Amino acid sequence: MMELLNDVLIRCGRCGHTFGLHKEDLDIECNVYDRGENSMGEEAEYRIEGYTECPECGHEISFRISGFEYPVGAYNYEDNEIDGGKFDEEPQMAVVYSEDEFDSYEAYQEYDRIQPLILDIARNPELIYNISSREFEEVIERLFQEEGFETELTPATKDGGRDIIATKYEMGKPIVFYIECKRYGRKNSVGVNIVRSLFGVQTSDQVNKSILVTTGHVTRGAHRFVDDQKTMMSIMDVDEVHRLIQRSARRASGGY
Repeated sequence: MMELLNDVLIRCGRCGHTFGLHKEDLDIECNVYDRGENSMGEEAEYRIEGYTECPECGHEISFRISGFEYPVGAYNYEDNEIDGGKFDEEPQMAVVYSEDEFDSYEAYQEYDRIQPLILDIARNPELIYNISSREFEEVIERLFQEEGFETELTPATKDGGRDIIATKYEMGKPIVFYIECKRYGRKNSVGVNIVRSLFGVQTSDQVNKSILVTTGHVTRGAHRFVDDQKTMMSIMDVDEVHRLIQRSARRASGGY
């Protein structure tokens, strides 16, 4: 679920007086929306709607603060609006997990399974062509985690072009990435249709950036399409994957 992280500070639009509302006093309503058959599941909106008066001049002020999870449990974006004043400090929503939602033993078992696989690939780079597509996704997720991202691995089917949702915070704001993983053979090609489809999902969901990660050959058309999107898309080829795997292996062995 999502929660408001900070108290709401409002500057009156009439007299300029600044006052605060305690976050504990604000009610959050959750609405769940169906995104259709080709989506990753339902989308949840956590909405706070408030009405108040300036304690200095009595001016009426109304506001809305929303945070969105898509899929449910993964931060997507936040939005707000105010009438009669302005937010003196931008409200911030975040996903908050309870202890019941996190099984530490299961998480440790998963970590313990992926790390040896990364070490094996570091010793034998050819192994990357023999692992399953799901194992490839799990390896990539771990590599992004080690680069400072918070990640969500989507279900193995019907991910809609988003194998991994990765989030990194800059200046306190979340930057969200969709990562599509293609564990192909050397002679298998990633064509322009794949990156065009990924960009379409990214644009539809208003995500900051998408990354195609592949072990296969990327066609010139695909490269041109990605280059045309400037900083909104990028491609990570097998050489870059191996560089991150080697870096991960050095960390595991105590070297950098």
